[in-house]
Amino acid sequence: MNIVYISMLSGKKSAGLSYSIPAQVKSQEKFDNVFWYNINNIPKNQLINGENCNNKGDFPALKIGQLPSPFNKPDLVIFEGVYIFDYINISKECKRRGIPYIVIPRSSLTKNAQKKKVLKKIIGNTFFFKSFINGAIAIQYLTSKEYEDSGDKWNNRHLIIPNGVEPKVETKQYNGNQEIRGTFIGRADSYQKGIDLLLDACVLVKEDLKKKNCKIDIFAPTSSEDKDDIQAMIINRGLSDFIIKHDGVYGTEKEKALLNSDFFILTSRFEGHPMGLIEALSYGVPCIVTEGTNMAYEIKTYEAGWAVETTVDGIVKAFKNLFSEKKELMRKGQNAVELSKLYSWEKIAEVSHMEYRKLIESGVSK
Repeated sequence: MNIVYISMLSGKKSAGLSYSIPAQVKSQEKFDNVFWYNINNIPKNQLINGENCNNKGDFPALKIGQLPSPFNKPDLVIFEGVYIFDYINISKECKRRGIPYIVIPRSSLTKNAQKKKVLKKIIGNTFFFKSFINGAIAIQYLTSKEYEDSGDKWNNRHLIIPNGVEPKVETKQYNGNQEIRGTFIGRADSYQKGIDLLLDACVLVKEDLKKKNCKIDIFAPTSSEDKDDIQAMIINRGLSDFIIKHDGVYGTEKEKALLNSDFFILTSRFEGHPMGLIEALSYGVPCIVTEGTNMAYEIKTYEAGWAVETTVDGIVKAFKNLFSEKKELMRKGQNAVELSKLYSWEKIAEVSHMEYRKLIESGVSK
């Protein structure tokens, strides 16, 4: 198949899609003829693994018909994300020319995501984006939970194909240290990532954190997303002895941070399929997760950590279980590696190839 991927990446290192989209495209090249069109002017060397992308400087017209053959008449177009106005005109061209397309919303259609900037979402959906989403031959959700939280009102056809991860050479080794080290790595969006919930839970288990010598590192880059000022939130709750806020961490430093962790924590209200979480699993780090991460069922089934409700009380319960089950860290870490193997990029690309071909051969059109 000839597939055109369309994205709007900025090269932001703290965003999971900055890693997942290039990896998705690269893995799909093993099974299909792929063209990656990142529709802005950011230089390729400012993207993560962006050497194979084409940008607005290469093709400024934003028209599928002006891409090089055979991608000017592709079998399928895949839009990475929803709320990008340039996608509207490109999708209209696809409809006029009978080119099927898929939308990968990456959590933006979930109920909680729709609550953010709700008035702008209502207006945008009504006049622009509802038609764009509904015109797709399918919506590709990253997890079953993301689909359930989004529903069929956007489009009654859907696929579920997750993000992926590469197997790691080195994984976490537990040596019975007295200290317990937790790690959060992600964007400084305290609402989506549930950092406020995490900190409120830590207030309630402060004595346990002290007794168990537990410290938590929050790696989140300083940015406009940090509207609540995470450092101020930590100080105001009296948690400075237990929680340390750092700037973002990447590459080998990120790997070092994960290998030095006893557990990874992600208390999100909503996600698509969090890259940071599945990467932590691949390093053999057990995880505390909320239902909002869309990975609670898998973590619980594989006993790869602790999965709880997306509430302060739920997170408190996770900490209590972690402290009482400290001897289980090694076993849960081994289970984490096994769980991560479900998400190898090569397997996901093979499944994608088969599912995309089924859709195209079914002759579905909108």
